[in-house]
Amino acid sequence: MDKPTRWLGIVAKRHNEWIKIINSFGEYDYAEDLVQEAYIILYKYADENKIITNGIVSRGYMFFTLRSLYFQYYNSKRKVDKVSIDDEEFTLQIEDETDIEEQLAFNKICILIDNHIEKWHWYEKKLFTLYRDSDLSIRGIADKTNISWVSIFNTLKNAKDEIRETFKEDFEDYKNNDYDRI
Repeated sequence: MDKPTRWLGIVAKRHNEWIKIINSFGEYDYAEDLVQEAYIILYKYADENKIITNGIVSRGYMFFTLRSLYFQYYNSKRKVDKVSIDDEEFTLQIEDETDIEEQLAFNKICILIDNHIEKWHWYEKKLFTLYRDSDLSIRGIADKTNISWVSIFNTLKNAKDEIRETFKEDFEDYKNNDYDRI
């Protein structure tokens, strides 16, 4: 067995305990799936030394990992997508009676933003899409890319400001239900 598989085996020995933790959050139907997802996340991102000390699995580390996954799952059940523009967030809700016109307008704004981003210099485009599409923080991106967090922060700030300014009117039209003006 390779090293990650060995220590993941130690973590998995307490599988039923991890399921009980998910159950304590009120989730019973997908508890097994969330625990399995936790193993994948541990495999990809975790450091063995943070999880296992002297052969003992840190229950606190696992608790916070499972809680984080549960909240991601719980929030994703109710929301499809969230985009921040103009210091406000608008969210597209999944409901049976969701307005198709509203969904199309939202998708149109997303496509306009994506097309606009494609015109940027490769550095800004890469940083912005990495930040937008991953769960990494600015500091996490800095650690993985060896780019200073100040540079990343300033690049993202400027990118967000440009998107806000460029699509301000489209966002206002969306908020005012003037979908045909987008």
